[in-house]
Amino acid sequence: MPERPLNGRYTSIAVALHWLVAIGIIFNLWKGLGFDALEAAHPDQIGAAVGLHKSIGITVIGLVILRVLWKIGHPGPAPLPALKPWERKLSTGVHHLLYLLMLVVPLAGWLHDSAWKAGAAHPLVLFRVIPWFRFPFFSGLSDAGKDYWHDLFGGVHTITAYVLIGALVLHVAGALKHQFLDGQAQFRRMWFGR
Repeated sequence: MPERPLNGRYTSIAVALHWLVAIGIIFNLWKGLGFDALEAAHPDQIGAAVGLHKSIGITVIGLVILRVLWKIGHPGPAPLPALKPWERKLSTGVHHLLYLLMLVVPLAGWLHDSAWKAGAAHPLVLFRVIPWFRFPFFSGLSDAGKDYWHDLFGGVHTITAYVLIGALVLHVAGALKHQFLDGQAQFRRMWFGR
């Protein structure tokens, strides 16, 4: 099907933030799913891999906050005119879920790390350069208390990461459908250029 004319596009800053967040999330999901295999095959590399995972996750939180602030002042283009009402509702719902999960998943990971009882002996340093903080409200807890919160937030981090994978699949499937089956200029709306 030939592509229809472009119906509005996102600003260059929105596009840059979209793709930076997407790369960070996809990389972290991929690496996070491989931690068990990496630890079994190369236990000497797991510390650096987890450190990078934490660094990217915290960076994603900052980028998502910037993206939301930018979106408030610079709303995106109108929805594609050919969308059916159910497609519009599904698209809106998936986007809202993605924004929520883009914050909840890394925040739960950060809380999980903050409750780690061995955290005091292993400072959090983003990208091995920037000293970073852990949430202080776990510091006064006993080891058993820290373990409870560490396990709880670890579970939330894992479960919400799987929900995020499902939401990403729906998001990508919708973009592919609109681009290739409906012939909408979907990809050009979220890419650089005129």
